[in-house]
Amino acid sequence: MKKILAIACVAAIASAAFAGELSGSFTFGGSTTVQPIANAAIEQFVRANPKVRITYEGLGSSTGLKQLAEGTISLAGSSRDLKKAELDSGLVPVVVARDALAVVVNKDVSIANLSADQLAAIYAGTITNWKEVGGKDEAIVVVNRDETSGTFGSFKELVLDKRKLSFARNAIVAKENGEVAAKVASTPGAIGYVGLGFVEEVTKAGGKALTIDGVAASVKTTLDGSYPLSRSLYLATKGKAKAGSVEKAFIDFLLSPRGKAIVKEAGFVPPRK
Repeated sequence: MKKILAIACVAAIASAAFAGELSGSFTFGGSTTVQPIANAAIEQFVRANPKVRITYEGLGSSTGLKQLAEGTISLAGSSRDLKKAELDSGLVPVVVARDALAVVVNKDVSIANLSADQLAAIYAGTITNWKEVGGKDEAIVVVNRDETSGTFGSFKELVLDKRKLSFARNAIVAKENGEVAAKVASTPGAIGYVGLGFVEEVTKAGGKALTIDGVAASVKTTLDGSYPLSRSLYLATKGKAKAGSVEKAFIDFLLSPRGKAIVKEAGFVPPRK
């Protein structure tokens, strides 16, 4: 009972803190990884601010940031670090969560671990059969994200760029995390990568997450840095968010105790500060 009252108290304080005279209709968008966090936060934010209407469109990080720079949307979610050109154009990112890229495979794949070098070789196309990494004699079916995805960009930076490799061109391409999860779960021999919050979707369908260099993707290993495929998730504005704006109030809400609880409930890791 005390726990329920404490949660209710936090929610009430958050609502009171971010309620006010905010009004208008707004379109946010970008990363599909950030989308579950954004959608849950929007639901509570507009409840506290009934004159505000917000939609979030899952456009992919690069498309969202491009539209933000062009003024089509006023807040963009990104699951990758912003590029120098994007920062130079005036885009300002704020870390709202930490995430890990979990490597997932179909249930018929017999191995439990890959080294980061083996993972890179699989995505570069130099390892093509599971027997080459200790599994059974079965072709590897690679599932990748499309090039506008921040998750694609993060994986490329963390796995391939470090080893001066490039993606093979014969992968199945998926538009978002849920599609990766579905394709991996339904395709024998398949391998893919998803945000930490989407691992359950794969495991419910019978797939599994691999350890990388012997370390599992988890909240703990994301925070302590021991999992090699960790990243930050951002909300970005064009120029610094202005005091009194809906965008500033929404970012502040996500960084509040209630917002951090939403991040955690969505399966991600709240930032330390």
